[in-house]
Amino acid sequence: MKSYLSLITIVLLAMTSCEKDDPATSSEITEWVRTGDPILRDTIIGANYEAASDAHVFVADGNLSMIYSGDFNDISSIKLALPDASGHWSPNTTLLGELGPSGKDLYKETAFYHKAANGKHQIYYIGYNEETAYEAQVFMAEADELTGPYTQMDAPIVPKGMIAGKNVYCITSPSVVAHDDKLYMAFLGWNDAPASVTEVWAIGAISEDNGQTWNDFQLVDTRIGMEGQVTKVRENEFIAVRTGPFQDKEAIYYATAAHPFGPWTELPDPILIQGGPPHEIDEIIAPQIFIDPGSNEEVLYYTGAEYVTGWWIMKAKKP
Repeated sequence: MKSYLSLITIVLLAMTSCEKDDPATSSEITEWVRTGDPILRDTIIGANYEAASDAHVFVADGNLSMIYSGDFNDISSIKLALPDASGHWSPNTTLLGELGPSGKDLYKETAFYHKAANGKHQIYYIGYNEETAYEAQVFMAEADELTGPYTQMDAPIVPKGMIAGKNVYCITSPSVVAHDDKLYMAFLGWNDAPASVTEVWAIGAISEDNGQTWNDFQLVDTRIGMEGQVTKVRENEFIAVRTGPFQDKEAIYYATAAHPFGPWTELPDPILIQGGPPHEIDEIIAPQIFIDPGSNEEVLYYTGAEYVTGWWIMKAKKP
């Protein structure tokens, strides 16, 4: 799962970073505070490997929930996790594990939940059929209840190809937020397969029919690469987080804007730097800011990894 990332992380982080003339040292930066061990682990049955990544945390019908990329029958799928009273999360069920009617979304990753204005529970995700080719496109599935059953579309809602004047080979990391009675999507477009990618673009699109169709594709400044997410705090207030390089490590960067497509103002220093063993040996990636409805505090969820043993979901809070 996600083995392609080890091939391209350095290239993508270099292309999506904001360079600084005089970067701070780690000792000068006040990082967010990790809560400790992973808050979600999901072991692949019959294998000595863990697969839980790309967390998206949200409140649906008054209940705290998480969707994430996990294993279902040896295939990357979209799963649901729920928390206990102590804040520890456990896998609950697989929401999207089967090949959809398009025949193009066997593998599913980087899911984003949205409650549509018509009451439908929507999951936006990337789907592809071959891990090595990784020709991912954006799909959407809908259900009347959070736990499904979900209706998968017979075609991607954002297909690969010519988008905003760029020849997009594959797509990752869709975020969907409401603004001014429309839906705004930001995603990443790559110009080639993982082993050969040389350009990555942040691209935006707008929907006026509850996400059924998307138009007005444009290059945007939204700070989501690599595999970050956009969070709506309130009207005209948005947060974006991304993974980028910091010295010889990876780090998570934080930006704000009054519009989903920017302009964005990014903090000069990261809010979290790759911590190393035992939970962040190879990566910290796929960050999301969640606004806790009880305390109104900002919470950071992200993925930690050690390639030889797996991927897990981590959590940090403002100091």
